[in-house]
Amino acid sequence: MTFEARQQTGQAVPRAATNERASQRARSLLALANEQFDVLVVGGGATGVGIARDAVTRGLRVALVEAQDFASETSSHSSKLIHGGLRYLQYGDLRLVFEALTERRRLMRTAPHLCRPVEFIFPTYRSLAPRLRTLGAGIALYNALALWRAPVGGQRLNAREVLERVPGLYDNDLEGAQAYVDCQTNDARLVLEAALDASSAGALLLTRIRAVRLARNRAGTRVRGACVEDALTGAQFDVRATVVVNATGPFSDTFDRGRKNLRPTLGVHAVFRETRLPHGNRAIVLRSPRDGRLVFLLPAGQRTIVGTTDTDWSPTGSPVGSPPRLGDAIVAQASDVDYLLEVANHAFPSLALNAGDVISAYAGLRPLVAAPAHGVSETSREHEILVERDGLVTIVGGKLTTFRRMAEEVTDVVCDQLRMLGFESAIAPCSTAIRPLWGAVDSQAAAQASLGNVELAADVEEHLRATYGRRAGAVVTAMKESVGGVSLSERLYPDLPYIWAEILYAARTEEATDLEDLLRRRTCVFRDAADQGVGVAEQASRIIEIGLGWSPQQSTDAIERYRVTVARSRAWQAR
Repeated sequence: MTFEARQQTGQAVPRAATNERASQRARSLLALANEQFDVLVVGGGATGVGIARDAVTRGLRVALVEAQDFASETSSHSSKLIHGGLRYLQYGDLRLVFEALTERRRLMRTAPHLCRPVEFIFPTYRSLAPRLRTLGAGIALYNALALWRAPVGGQRLNAREVLERVPGLYDNDLEGAQAYVDCQTNDARLVLEAALDASSAGALLLTRIRAVRLARNRAGTRVRGACVEDALTGAQFDVRATVVVNATGPFSDTFDRGRKNLRPTLGVHAVFRETRLPHGNRAIVLRSPRDGRLVFLLPAGQRTIVGTTDTDWSPTGSPVGSPPRLGDAIVAQASDVDYLLEVANHAFPSLALNAGDVISAYAGLRPLVAAPAHGVSETSREHEILVERDGLVTIVGGKLTTFRRMAEEVTDVVCDQLRMLGFESAIAPCSTAIRPLWGAVDSQAAAQASLGNVELAADVEEHLRATYGRRAGAVVTAMKESVGGVSLSERLYPDLPYIWAEILYAARTEEATDLEDLLRRRTCVFRDAADQGVGVAEQASRIIEIGLGWSPQQSTDAIERYRVTVARSRAWQAR
């Protein structure tokens, strides 16, 4: 049944007809089915959303479809860092480091609330490389590649000074440490804000729309769009586009036709209470006693993140190197968590951490370009843009920090393809290097004004500003409402800064379509709560009924899906 036929029979949108969000989605689906686009982007991760944003701000007619939610896979499972990649210096990859540091600086200007400086401590030991002097030279080169623009910093610490800043650190043979500065982000929200900006500029972005297959001309020689399926209704229809971009990240090898461009690797992070594994609001570079790999201990408010692992991807029951497919269980295993516990306990032997201290673990796939390398950690984080004979443009590889630059380069290629096919309209130059994201504020005074001078607990205020930037005031406004007898100014959990107003705000204005979107990516409840959000799922679903116009049955179904997702993420606990 066509999309239009499903609309006529009342099957198009399974929500209240009067709900504004439902009506907007219905209009967007009609436009997706009926309009001709200059470019169709498949994939709503950082790179895909970045391409849509760049292309639409150049004046192109753009559509983007995402099978799940924005940043639902790799782009929300990173180490939450915007950095140049200090360790890439040892492989001589100066170009990549320079590019990443340039993008770091741009993000600090265009999204300061989502690109925040944090101090890193890199301990050195007399029996291990690199030694303190060598590391200091590396930091100096790192800062030079950043052109000595903020945030830069480098301070050499002796052993006593290290232990003052990092109490309990393993001190046998400790030589000292090098302090330097990089940036942290909320990866899922970085992608979301880019998506909202692209939408505000005129791009048509839709989640829960899966590209079933590419559409080609009669001769089969040229891609002309894609057949897509709406996950909320089952409706299938064609989307017409002059150029199609495959930005499906780790799934690009299994998109449409089999390819072999990637060497996907699995990265796992474990999350602890800060009271159990203190971070002191600074990041610490740790070393695995098993293989010498570097692992980060990262501050996350009341939580501490340790990661990441780096192992070749192997789907259950398939040989190593098999390409991942959408729907694969990309989750941490017991061996991954044990590895990270081993790293943390080696660095802080007095803590005696065990599996019971791990609140949650998350896993993501890196879409690394397949190339000869000694090991997975040495595999390049460079990206490649491929234009196939039928015109399909595929982007592979890369890293979160450089997503904007990758998007610019892909859009350049798209523009070349369009001109080759006779596109004659004027195309504006790229502006995303200086275009602020939605929440960007230009001063502390503006940030304060955005909250409307409402008194908030210190951790809640800090969280709202760091998460929403200048849009924090809109969340504060939602606090004045009450749903189901619950004040939206209340916290979801006593020890976490997330408040109920965020759930309603996200359901209404941040393109969420499911409970998991809200608890896992619009907030970090899935990661940070001891029960990973299961205990608040029912109340959250009642709020979603208001925000999305859900029926009670839709709420029940969403709660069950969420419980299944949480249970799957805890597969590593089965020993």
